[in-house]
Amino acid sequence: MKKVWKMERYRNASIQKKLTLSTWVVAIIPIMIIFAIVFFVFINVSVENSKRQSQMLLDKTVEELDSYFAQAQEGMNLMVTDINVQNTIDDYVMGTYKERLDLRDFIRNRLTNMSTVGRRTGAISIYIKEADKTFSRDFSDKDLSAACAGAPWFEALLAGDTAFVREDGDSLQDGRPVWILASNIVSVKNGEVQGLVYVELDKQKMIQPFYDLVEGSGDEIICSGNEIISDAYREGGHFVPVYSYSSALGQDVEFRLQLKELQRGYGAALSYFLIGMVVLIILIYLIDKLLADWFSRRIITLRDATREIATGNLDVVVCDDHTDEIGELVQSLNTMVKDMKRLIESEYMVKIESQQATLTALQSQINPHFIYNTLESISMLALIRDNYEIVDMAQAFSMMMRYSMEPSTLVAVREEVENVRNFVTIQKIRFPDRFLVEYAIDEECMAEKIPRLTMQPLVENAFKHGFEDTPEHKRLLVSVLKRRGFLVIRIFNDGMAVPAERIARIRELLMPDNQEETLDCFALRNLSRRLKLLFGGKSRVTLRSGNGIGTIVSLRIPLRKEGEEDDDKDFDL
Repeated sequence: MKKVWKMERYRNASIQKKLTLSTWVVAIIPIMIIFAIVFFVFINVSVENSKRQSQMLLDKTVEELDSYFAQAQEGMNLMVTDINVQNTIDDYVMGTYKERLDLRDFIRNRLTNMSTVGRRTGAISIYIKEADKTFSRDFSDKDLSAACAGAPWFEALLAGDTAFVREDGDSLQDGRPVWILASNIVSVKNGEVQGLVYVELDKQKMIQPFYDLVEGSGDEIICSGNEIISDAYREGGHFVPVYSYSSALGQDVEFRLQLKELQRGYGAALSYFLIGMVVLIILIYLIDKLLADWFSRRIITLRDATREIATGNLDVVVCDDHTDEIGELVQSLNTMVKDMKRLIESEYMVKIESQQATLTALQSQINPHFIYNTLESISMLALIRDNYEIVDMAQAFSMMMRYSMEPSTLVAVREEVENVRNFVTIQKIRFPDRFLVEYAIDEECMAEKIPRLTMQPLVENAFKHGFEDTPEHKRLLVSVLKRRGFLVIRIFNDGMAVPAERIARIRELLMPDNQEETLDCFALRNLSRRLKLLFGGKSRVTLRSGNGIGTIVSLRIPLRKEGEEDDDKDFDL
């Protein structure tokens, strides 16, 4: 019941409220949803981009760390496989004191030239097993056998149980944490262990790139069980982990991205999103309100006008010069009111004129019979006095009068042609030997029905405009034929040509949508309208004229049973 009441309330709401509600449903609410979706996607994409970027940085840092180990190990491999170094160790064991000094200097030169990883390297030494001597690159010559005695890795290397070890330890120089890389030297001559190469890598300097990676970000890196934290203040919270495997360390390095730092950037983005959304919603609301007020105001004006018209006030005029649909409705309403007013007035005047015509008809019932009788009397009097021209004229005029006063609208072509002949008879008496009349009437057309007084006004125009102002002998041709489903009537004269400007004006007046009220070209316009009313839009009145060619007026009237298609080439203006 409540739902039905809400629907009824919506139906009865004003158009302004409906437009506003539609804007919220169609525009504002979807925009809010789209903003929420876009922000959610933006956060996810940002997190993924941060993870991807952090992964790249972590991979690069781990790769750099592994490359340090690889360089150090490569330098050691070159040293332990160097034949000259192995020969020097053999010679040192068997040599004199002076020879040992020279061989010691050779070993130190080799250590100096050994590929290292820069300042990240601590002590680099060679330990000679049989001589129990240690020589280092920095001339400190710390005794490895004393420092590493009892260390399992040291004993395993000298015993040949393993070829390479990497151990955590303390530097021989200052006790700082280092990674110890050691590889035994195996003689290629007898396969015995001659000693070992010892290298220290400074842990702090080796993992310094990790510190650089997290510095000032609040993130952290877990490397070899040690937590590297940036200098920025970090509260406990959630992290997004990123991992990269280090072949040198033999484990994953974990890069923890602190969500608080990411969320801090997202908060700014959310603020901008919300501000943009609020501004956009306000703009949409204001623009929609302006448009809704504008449209509803015009519609309300239109509604008030229709209410006034409904009360009988036909003097209402709505002013709206816009060309949209509402403007078209306003123009249509104004036109309708004007037509209604004119129709009511014309109907009122028609009724008055009808009443007056009825009174006049009642007073003049004998007038037509009086005219016929008078014409017959004139004819008989002229016949008695042997004036046959007057007889012919009076009889022709009497027959034309009877024909024009018949009540029927449609007549046979035969009757219309006979009326034309009577008219021509009168004109021959008026203009003797001035023109020649020819008739080309298809016998099949004689029974076809056409409007009364269709041909005679056209013939009259030919005499009026073509023959009166020229003394030359002229020709008039009246033709009726059937052509492709149409009855074609042509009235041709070779008299004065109609000027081109006049032809253009006549064609304009004959256009179906021309509503100009004028008596100009009355006969042709009246005939064209009668044909349109009786036979529809396919009927046509056309006019051609030219100097040396003559003037031809053509009528095209659809037959009752249309056959072939129209042949517009014969009838176009």
